[in-house]
Amino acid sequence: MWLRLALKLALLISLISACSSPDRQAVDKLNALSYAYHYRNIDSTEYYARQALALSGTNADARAEAMNNLAFVCIARMHYQEAMALLDSIPDITDNHLELLVAYIQQMRLCQRMSHNRAFYDFREMAISSLMRINEERPLLNERQQLRLVYAESELAIVTSTYFYYVGLEQPSRQALEMVSPEVERDTAQFLNYLYNIGAGGIITNDSQEEINQQEFDHLMRCQLIARQQGSLFFMANSSEALAEHLI
Repeated sequence: MWLRLALKLALLISLISACSSPDRQAVDKLNALSYAYHYRNIDSTEYYARQALALSGTNADARAEAMNNLAFVCIARMHYQEAMALLDSIPDITDNHLELLVAYIQQMRLCQRMSHNRAFYDFREMAISSLMRINEERPLLNERQQLRLVYAESELAIVTSTYFYYVGLEQPSRQALEMVSPEVERDTAQFLNYLYNIGAGGIITNDSQEEINQQEFDHLMRCQLIARQQGSLFFMANSSEALAEHLI
């Protein structure tokens, strides 16, 4: 009798635990939606990230991803201190090097925006270290993790290139952007980011000025067309401005 009661109690506890544990698929979907709106609607990015954060419970990886999405929102709105607080707390809640990599890269972007040059290189070294750890187990990543890594690797190259460009290191800036893999086309938002950075100038140098101008114009036009198809207002605006400068 006592054994039967104990078994029933154990079953009841497991059912309660199952019901109270967050639905990982639902959280992943919310985080994916938050990411999908990165360059389309920052309010939607925040909304889905907060929903994911609320549902993440004790799932540290999902929580860290939601916080990374919220940090992106803060950076876009120039709420830099809030972004820094979010990113600083991610290493305290997870040892997932994929989300740590994304957090370190966003810290690099913050440092570039705030002219924290020494810290930029510190976070860059931390990002490279995390990427090396990820590469040790790269074949074991699932499809979703592989797409997340495509974003992270391309973002690392783009943020590095942008920083070097603005401090006057043109050759390292070009070399950084050359590290972007063709896999970036799997991620439309990052592909737009890549096209814009090529078209904005200073990356193509091995042709005549007329040919360089044409190639940059072509990249910007492609960025503009894809941005319109995807409803990416951010890159529609940025590519339009850069195209206007080329036409002038």
